Amino acid sequence: MKLKTGQAGLNLIKQFEGCRLMAYRCPAGVLTIGYGHTAGVKAGQTITQAQADRYLVEDVTKFEDKVNKYYEKYRWNQNEFDALVSFSFNIGSIDQLTAGGTRTREQIAEKITAYNKAGGKVLAGLARRREAEKELFLRGSSLAAAEETKKEPEYETGRTYTLQNNMYIRQSAAGEKKPFLKLTENAKSSATMDKEGYGILKKGTRVTCKGVEYIDGAVWIKIPSGYLCAVSSTGKVYVK
Repeated sequence: MKLKTGQAGLNLIKQFEGCRLMAYRCPAGVLTIGYGHTAGVKAGQTITQAQADRYLVEDVTKFEDKVNKYYEKYRWNQNEFDALVSFSFNIGSIDQLTAGGTRTREQIAEKITAYNKAGGKVLAGLARRREAEKELFLRGSSLAAAEETKKEPEYETGRTYTLQNNMYIRQSAAGEKKPFLKLTENAKSSATMDKEGYGILKKGTRVTCKGVEYIDGAVWIKIPSGYLCAVSSTGKVYVK
């Protein structure tokens, strides 16, 4: 089966390639027109927007082949295919991105944004393009939800958050456990006391952030009764 680039893919390419209706020489000295079209271009040539769009549809064909090359392995959906055609149009192929078809979808999605450099330096335009391609690749898929769960929440003073686990309250960030009897009355109503007398807030408890501290790669939030580890140094989210 061979997929064809959809409108989302064409729009993405148009957005980042830009369109020029009069022939010009690219940095490599090649006569170019429209969305990077080079075949048969003559000096002084002009085209209409409709012709530029037709050239683009013709030009993406060879990059569609480069993505369809891996169709039997991955069974791309339309969004994945469109994103990879845009990537290939810019980079040349997806052979390296897929490691010759040995990477998983998750690994491919993760690697897309690594191709944002030229001459060893990150270019803002390339970084934006790669982010847009990754977003399209993930759009509507179960991987998109997984990506969201990886993102570390941004904690703001005054906002309320929910505990994802039962948690000890600490006297300071990364400090000692706080005794149950020293908790606020409100916290006591949502906590239990362990056999040593320390307070444990129950999963699902809503807490108000009074401040944020970062220690050894972990994120701690201050609440009225003390401190909670919101995100561990390994990236596990306990409060969101």
